[in-house]
Amino acid sequence: MYGNEMNPYEKYQNIVFYGLPAYGHINPTLSLISELVRCNYRVIYYASEEYRTEIESHGAEFRAYNFGNAEWDPQIGSQILKLAELILRFSNEQLETLLAQVKELQPILIMHDTLAFWGRVVADAMGIKAASVNAIITTHQYTSKTFWLYTTHFIGKLLFEYGAIRNIIKYQNKIYKRYPIKNHKVLGLLMNEERLNIYTYPRLIHPDADKLKNNCFFLGPAVIHRNDLYQGDEEYKYDNLIYVSLGTIFNDNIKFYKTIFSVFANTKYVVVISCGNSYGKLIKENIPSNIILKSYVNQKKIFKNTILFITAGGMNSICEAVSNSVPCLCYPQQGEQAINAKYLKKLGLGDILKKECELMKATENLLEHYCPEPELIREFSTVYMNELIERLMIYISETEN
Repeated sequence: MYGNEMNPYEKYQNIVFYGLPAYGHINPTLSLISELVRCNYRVIYYASEEYRTEIESHGAEFRAYNFGNAEWDPQIGSQILKLAELILRFSNEQLETLLAQVKELQPILIMHDTLAFWGRVVADAMGIKAASVNAIITTHQYTSKTFWLYTTHFIGKLLFEYGAIRNIIKYQNKIYKRYPIKNHKVLGLLMNEERLNIYTYPRLIHPDADKLKNNCFFLGPAVIHRNDLYQGDEEYKYDNLIYVSLGTIFNDNIKFYKTIFSVFANTKYVVVISCGNSYGKLIKENIPSNIILKSYVNQKKIFKNTILFITAGGMNSICEAVSNSVPCLCYPQQGEQAINAKYLKKLGLGDILKKECELMKATENLLEHYCPEPELIREFSTVYMNELIERLMIYISETEN
């Protein structure tokens, strides 16, 4: 390929990271790639263009995916079959390019988001060790509690996604004929298991934590150590501050935001609402004087003064809240968030809002009775980064059986 010229990447120990284009998946990996770079690894991180600045600010080399004519829609995460179809389509369209690039890079390790099926295909095809990074609750067994929890929350929608099955089979056949893939289970499309599987949240909140294999490593709430580039917010030093956010994807529930307006209007609470792209619609409403509307806030800053977090229940957000001893009132917008909320409540770290009409009652009840065990707060505040780096170094150096 290079004739007499030296491959410019040969002098580096390269790690290729295939991310998933969604903040909830990328944010908890940023502190990890910072640490890998600090340990003198060269990290080449693939994502879509909007994440370039964040990734490069943590020391990795950014590369943009080429998804062809397909567009990634993060909200498709609530539609399992359509998500599988999109992942297979992406894999089919970009694998040749990714394989050519990884041949040039010659990485010692491939790391990939558990949903980035193309990462596992590249690793298998090239015979390179791989580690799966799990930012969501995942399982590799059909008999697990987690699998049945997902089935419970998504089964009703599967009937409306039936049309995706034909394309899933089509893309599967194309990929399986062209590339050697070790694991053909359907779960392997969405929850890709490797010889090392890293979880970027505490073990306590995983439904099957005690039954997972020893190839699973719980890093802890890695998101709490990322650098948030957005520094423009004030400190929000108010008494009785309630923070509301439905996350970065399923945040367009206008009806719920209007319920917040009416329930908390003229109360003792100051309510800050981070509403993403819904800001343009909501700012036209009659907003009570004790409610502050923002399109985005720096959660690290606001949690320092927050007494209650009203959240959809995304993993990263609840980790940030609990690490600051802030109780979470969860209002899930999709199945994965419902699972997170259920186990957060089980741990005594929050509650679940089942009806919007019970919002004030649920708020005051949680504030009155919230008394978490100190060891739980510590576990949601501890990131086992040194242990993971040591585990990765051993994994890279060991010979496969």
